Amino acid sequence: MTITRGIARVIGEVLGQSYYSHRRIEALFHESGFTGEPPSGNCSDKITYWIMRESEARPDEIVLMVGRAIGQFMDSDHESHTDGKRRIELILSQSGLTYSHGGHIFGSGLSSPAKHLDDLLRRQAIPEIEIEFQRALASVESDPPASVTAACAILEAYCRIYLQEEGVGLPNDLSAKPLWNAVAHHIGFAPASQTDQDLKKVLSGFLSVVDGIACFRTHDGSAHGHERRSYRILPRHARLAVHAAHTLVLFGLETWAARKAEH
Repeated sequence: MTITRGIARVIGEVLGQSYYSHRRIEALFHESGFTGEPPSGNCSDKITYWIMRESEARPDEIVLMVGRAIGQFMDSDHESHTDGKRRIELILSQSGLTYSHGGHIFGSGLSSPAKHLDDLLRRQAIPEIEIEFQRALASVESDPPASVTAACAILEAYCRIYLQEEGVGLPNDLSAKPLWNAVAHHIGFAPASQTDQDLKKVLSGFLSVVDGIACFRTHDGSAHGHERRSYRILPRHARLAVHAAHTLVLFGLETWAARKAEH
């Protein structure tokens, strides 16, 4: 992912017109990781030039820095920000990028499952899961092993919250697979509880995915010592783990909500 000159220009225009204070802009951008002396010019030009300068100097970090810089503006509820937010979302989408609540910009390859889960987490306000969700998105490109670790952690967080709120005892082993098994048996999507063969195959696949993500984290994530592998974990591997974890957690939360509605 990269930040184009067009993106920098639109962000410069929107934030410059909104904040219209050199001191405020400089403080915001320094807090977001931008370095060096602020460029000269008006507020809009200062932002645009600063983004492009850092994009050339630190291409691997610029997306994270820009996400942090626009986060406060994008997450605000002020009506006066509506048009500006739409402009930023549009220019990002034209480069295959999506803004996510919390100051994160990620590639459109993550937008489908991540967007639905982001919306659900914001409605239900589950901070334990939200933290891991944002961590996974933030590090897909910059630190793929950390993203894999967060992908597994979001599964574990969902399972622990479900079991605790439903009054179900936690398993002795608090890793992803035992936790998922405990949830599956209680909520009713354990393969053995199904009579429909097609559904049973899908739910069996879920368990394999959970096991795979957990193993991926153990062998290649940032939480454990790495074993020797014939490949280096790359952003595409992290996206696979994040996609899978987000899909399972989204299914779990929706199933949980449906069960609550029935009672």
